[in-house]
Amino acid sequence: MDVHTPEQRHYNMSRIPQKNTKPEKRLMKALREKGVWFTTHRKDVFGKPDIVFKRKKIAVFVDSDFWHGKKHLPKSNQEFWIKKLERNRQRDEEVNAALSEQGWIVIRVSDGDIKKNLGDCVYKILFAIGRTDLSEK
Repeated sequence: MDVHTPEQRHYNMSRIPQKNTKPEKRLMKALREKGVWFTTHRKDVFGKPDIVFKRKKIAVFVDSDFWHGKKHLPKSNQEFWIKKLERNRQRDEEVNAALSEQGWIVIRVSDGDIKKNLGDCVYKILFAIGRTDLSEK
């Protein structure tokens, strides 16, 4: 049973940012510190990746552990959440498949990975874009 009214729940959910989240900003800052140029949230690339290297056809998605089903399930309204999170995972697979068919490399990192291993996330992206000079700038 939800403790909020549907109106309160709608308001709360509408306040959750969809882009430029703290993990995205942290990853982008780390990449910029390495001298990497990229664009963000390209609407002309299927799935609207968070970070895009268009010439190299590399799409980076920063996934929330919660919204992509890697964290605990809420105790209330579990039937809804199971269905919702399963659809999110299914959509991720559809986006990955569509981009791969178009010749894109898809990299997915979670907010938990960024929080715990930012260096590994940056390295994975630098490696994919062909940056072998992994030192500072």
